[in-house]
Amino acid sequence: MGDEAAEYYDRMLVDAEWSEAFCLTFVRGLDDAALITAFGGDPAALMSQAQLAQTLDGFRYGAEPATLVVAALGDWRVGIEVNGCQGNRPEVLRRAAAAGDGVAASVFRDVTGRSEFTYVSGDRVRVVLDHLRPQRRSGEDPGLFDEHVADLPFGYADDIIPEAAGLALVERITGVRLPADLMERDLPGVLLTLVPDDLVPEGGRGLAALEHPFVRRMLAAPTMENLPAMAAFRARLIAEDAGLAGEPVIRELLAALDAAREPGPHLRPRLRELHERLAGDLQAMNAVQDIAAAAFPGDDPAERFATAYAVQDSDRSLQAVVLRRCALRAIGEVRRPAPAPVPPPAATAVPAPEAHLRYPVLARQFAGWTPEKQRAVSRWLARRAFEVAGLDTLEWARPALEALDRGDPLPFPDRRAVFRLISAAALVTAATGLPLDQIGDRLSERQRAELRERIDRAPMAVITIFNTTDPDPARALADTFTTALATFDSLAEDLVNELRARFG
Repeated sequence: MGDEAAEYYDRMLVDAEWSEAFCLTFVRGLDDAALITAFGGDPAALMSQAQLAQTLDGFRYGAEPATLVVAALGDWRVGIEVNGCQGNRPEVLRRAAAAGDGVAASVFRDVTGRSEFTYVSGDRVRVVLDHLRPQRRSGEDPGLFDEHVADLPFGYADDIIPEAAGLALVERITGVRLPADLMERDLPGVLLTLVPDDLVPEGGRGLAALEHPFVRRMLAAPTMENLPAMAAFRARLIAEDAGLAGEPVIRELLAALDAAREPGPHLRPRLRELHERLAGDLQAMNAVQDIAAAAFPGDDPAERFATAYAVQDSDRSLQAVVLRRCALRAIGEVRRPAPAPVPPPAATAVPAPEAHLRYPVLARQFAGWTPEKQRAVSRWLARRAFEVAGLDTLEWARPALEALDRGDPLPFPDRRAVFRLISAAALVTAATGLPLDQIGDRLSERQRAELRERIDRAPMAVITIFNTTDPDPARALADTFTTALATFDSLAEDLVNELRARFG
């Protein structure tokens, strides 16, 4: 016998256009204005959903600000984000809980398939639960809701959408059931200014690693003036953790950074030689890449704080994370724009920051390619994203890929029409010929796993094909590369190697 609440929410999510990416946040004991403020919005700027949609239409696709829609259900307020994630952030959940009676919970899913339930009380994250793999839990009290989790269909049990189980868990905690027509109501909404990340992750509070005098100084003054010192200290952390601090070229480079000198250009080829010598040791190669980014940044100062290397030592890891957050806080303070519609930026050859951070050398190669080559690689990346997501064989996708290859406009009336085609229910039917509710036990575990992977990869693949349409070929390539990497997920290195072999 299945869980009635989970089955109810499963039906709601199957029918919902917004179910591929959303965050629902539940807080008690506060009004709309307090919830909006906790999320970084201005209660005085509240508007109808029609006004909100009209405002968002003024932004370039992908540059829209975060939004929040608010509903009142008894004593609880529900913050609704379509394709948003603020309610999944501890910084925001703690603020919301503090504005209410001290408790907040959220159910979140993004287009990459990341899917979590989070519960906050007493200014601490008590539970974070992975809807897909409920055994993966974290927080101060990860077993807090064990009695409920054990009999709810997480992980696609009973063919229930995992987030439906998360919503059923919230219903047990709050006693509140979401109305089936909730998203059809004319609920008020607002644009958000993002709440800054905590400089210190919640789990790092009070740890000895943060007593280091330099780290304490940076926490006290996360400013642009301190950015070079942060980059130097963090580069040394990475070098020491990776066992590279004794390499002559690394020693010279760190000495220059410590002295606030620009490293000499003669160090670049030596760094490349070291990188090539370390071939086969991916972690060490990533460390060299991050150190090079700290020493030879491009136009974006955030590039100096790349995260290709995973720091192993727990103290160094915490220090590196905190210094990066301090740096990004400083950069964000300088960049912070007012949330207002803007026209598309002028053509530029600078790739997106995401590509710079993960593959800075490759991203710089992109910038030197001709517009024709940039366009060709963008289209190839989109096709590969569709192929790895298993969408390329679907009837509606073939004409789109053919149009892509010819350089013709994509044959879709709008983006929403495509996202309806990749809902979980639509993909199940396309793959099996059966409605989702008639699958039962007809699929093997392997078939189910392949289908889940297709459902998880599909949204980013669709975003990738739309990114090819940007009128600026350099920006199209940068954005397409970023979302293709997200589509490939754990296979991202395979995509990069294939791209290098094919296009040089």
